[in-house]
Amino acid sequence: MTENPTPEEALAAIKAARGEVGRSLDYHPMWDVVGGIPIAIMVGGQGLPPPWSTLTVVFGLLGVVWSMNAWKARFGWWVNGYSPRKARWVSFALVALIMPLMLAGLWTSLWDGPRWLPLVNAVIAWIIMAIGSRVWMKVYRRELAEADA
Repeated sequence: MTENPTPEEALAAIKAARGEVGRSLDYHPMWDVVGGIPIAIMVGGQGLPPPWSTLTVVFGLLGVVWSMNAWKARFGWWVNGYSPRKARWVSFALVALIMPLMLAGLWTSLWDGPRWLPLVNAVIAWIIMAIGSRVWMKVYRRELAEADA
């Protein structure tokens, strides 16, 4: 492409790059499994008394940032989960599934709920995030392929 591409050349280059991301990206499922750990920490930590519940959120968020940076270092790009039009609905669904688990942990912490519940919720959140991130990527790839067509 030239230094000052025409709009048609620029659009073609963008479409080619977007299509390549969706087609060429093949990553190990361990990324999904490990990526769910920070969320599981935040969910499970809500059953702990203050200040520990707050610290688990801080460390969970640091884990999310670490995951994002590790992904960028490995693949050279990262996409906000809410920016793709169709894939964002997977992100919204994940939030809708995770938030009740966090609230149940708060219930355990504040109103003397069952002590085992936060641990169970953390495992459930971990599984939801591992599967959900794989689903998100599938929807995102499909969205890129449709935009390229």
